[in-house]
Amino acid sequence: MASEPESIAPPAVAPAPRSSRIVRALRWLAPSAVAACAGAFIAGCYEGIGVGEPLGIAATIGFFAMLATPVLFALAIVSRALLAGWGTRELAEQLTEEGGGMPRLAGWVMTIFIASLALAWIAFQGTWQLFAWTAFKPLTVGFAQPIIAVGGALALIAISRPAARMFAAIARRFDRRWRRKGRRSLLRPLPIFGTALVLSAVAIYVLWRVVVKHRIGPLEVELFYAPVIAVVVTAIASIAWHYVGRARRYVGLALPVLVAGSIGLAVHAVSARPSLTLEVWGDRPLAGIAIEKLFNLEEIRASISLAEFRPVEKPASPHPDIVLITIDTVRADHTPPYGGTAQMPVLKGLGERGAVFSWAFSPSNVTRRSIPSMVIGAAATRIKGRVIGWALRVDPRHVLLAERLLAGGYETAGFMCCRGFYAPEVRTGLQRGLEHLVIEANGRSLGKAAKDWVTEREKRTDRKPLFLWMHILEPHNWEMGVGTPAAEAEKMALYDRSLSIADSIVGDVLGPFSDREPAHAPIVIVTADHGEALGDHGQPNHSTDLYNSQIRVPLVAAGPGIKPNHIMETVSVTDLMPTIVELAGFQAPSGPGIDGRSIADLMTGKRMDNSEGGTAFAAMIKDRSNPGGVVAIVSGRWKLIETAGVFELYDIHSDPHEVTNVINMRPDIAAQMRKLLETTRAAHEKSPFD
Repeated sequence: MASEPESIAPPAVAPAPRSSRIVRALRWLAPSAVAACAGAFIAGCYEGIGVGEPLGIAATIGFFAMLATPVLFALAIVSRALLAGWGTRELAEQLTEEGGGMPRLAGWVMTIFIASLALAWIAFQGTWQLFAWTAFKPLTVGFAQPIIAVGGALALIAISRPAARMFAAIARRFDRRWRRKGRRSLLRPLPIFGTALVLSAVAIYVLWRVVVKHRIGPLEVELFYAPVIAVVVTAIASIAWHYVGRARRYVGLALPVLVAGSIGLAVHAVSARPSLTLEVWGDRPLAGIAIEKLFNLEEIRASISLAEFRPVEKPASPHPDIVLITIDTVRADHTPPYGGTAQMPVLKGLGERGAVFSWAFSPSNVTRRSIPSMVIGAAATRIKGRVIGWALRVDPRHVLLAERLLAGGYETAGFMCCRGFYAPEVRTGLQRGLEHLVIEANGRSLGKAAKDWVTEREKRTDRKPLFLWMHILEPHNWEMGVGTPAAEAEKMALYDRSLSIADSIVGDVLGPFSDREPAHAPIVIVTADHGEALGDHGQPNHSTDLYNSQIRVPLVAAGPGIKPNHIMETVSVTDLMPTIVELAGFQAPSGPGIDGRSIADLMTGKRMDNSEGGTAFAAMIKDRSNPGGVVAIVSGRWKLIETAGVFELYDIHSDPHEVTNVINMRPDIAAQMRKLLETTRAAHEKSPFD
């Protein structure tokens, strides 16, 4: 019996050396890395447009690339992996028909395009219907929205295949006619996807302009330009990598070196040029985000010496204690110094023994715009920064009132509501210069904390001059959680009650000073960030217009050297920063970055007020909840409001509620006020850092 032949085992394949596997992996990753560098560099150049010096441009590119490069690299890898998973070459072979066209691909692309629009419309309209049916109850909407979305998606999936076959048949017939004269098929991947991209861009633009924009209000779309450029350039570079041939070696080296060099210059700027770094943060939005995420903005700011902010001494001038109290959402005409009926004995007493500015105006009608203007001394339109939540993160190049007084030798303290505006971790910058900071949402607790701190401080004998700032929120929440009452009397009673609560808090913080001799009492200044409409001009609250109900605020000052008087001259609370610095015994700051004027001479009686003089400028600034487009100028008794090119003129001394628009009755005054508005607006549009 013949023996079975021995089976011959296949030769063992030696595993590839680890070094070769690493090399293959690096070669596979190289196109994605180079494409990411290209996208980050080109978009960084776009981000750097307008930065003055070369180092600033390079640093901007570097900061942008720090965040963008890894994100683009990951996107490029994921995209290539998805394309590989779909087996695009094999799929193209399966979809290619006679003549080289891909009508089935065109059919599915068109189906997906239309289905996407339909699903977006279903979700959008479904949300609006839910809003109408449920008054936007979160729990009900939360349950119903997925049902609408899933139901719409399932319906679209059910009709997708028939729709794709129909569109494919139409495309196939059209393409056959096109190819009859020997022309190349139009249904190739590049024309198909190119057409889809164009149609998508047009659809998005039309929907944005016609349906979305006017419903959602202001949105800063400029922030998306650089990311879109980065993604597009990365995609183009990924495709071009396969066609550049020998140039790969040079491109693959040059682009990473450029990006690495820019990042190195950016890191160098953080330590060597902190002012330049802050400029990039303030003027370049996405590079600024990189600075925030990767570096400590406050530490960069702190590296600038406090001595740079020190105010200039006024010879032989005392340095009194100063207490600044800002109360949220107070319209002047509801407070006792202005004839209001709210029970506010503390503010009433301050008004009786101090200076009351009858016509004081806020620079805007929202806290995030008016408070920074107040403590920086620049018009609200010139305060640089970024909206975060309901607050404004102010540009670190701005110098705040507390910083100036701290540099001048004052002890500084802040008792503030709330965390979203003043907490150090939020980094709005409004807490800068406050050595002792307490943040508390409950006004009564905040007042007690301030009272306890001042009481303990009064026991010390080594006290420096004090600057204390308190911000009280209670009137902002005057509806007390019950909603706006329908009855006018009930509405006014609720609002006045919130003013009374705020007044009692003011009494708490001032109480510990009562044992002092009058000559050594602090100078107390009480004002507000904006008013409240309370139904005037059809508005329930604020942030909607610039009538007196929303921007005329109380401004009362009392203390040593303050002359009791009712001052008729128009002023702005933007004037407070230079005023308080001068009251503190220093020269009032001035310069291209400051718009406020010191009114200390009016408070002390060194200058008689001009009842027909003084100006105040206010603006609604477009941001997350404010549509903008409204400005106002007050000069003496006259007030001009411009809303989208429509002008209103009021004599606010005789018509404080702005009932009668006299724009056509007083063309001479209207012409003067329009000229003043244009001049002021132009001046207040200039950068404070130029």
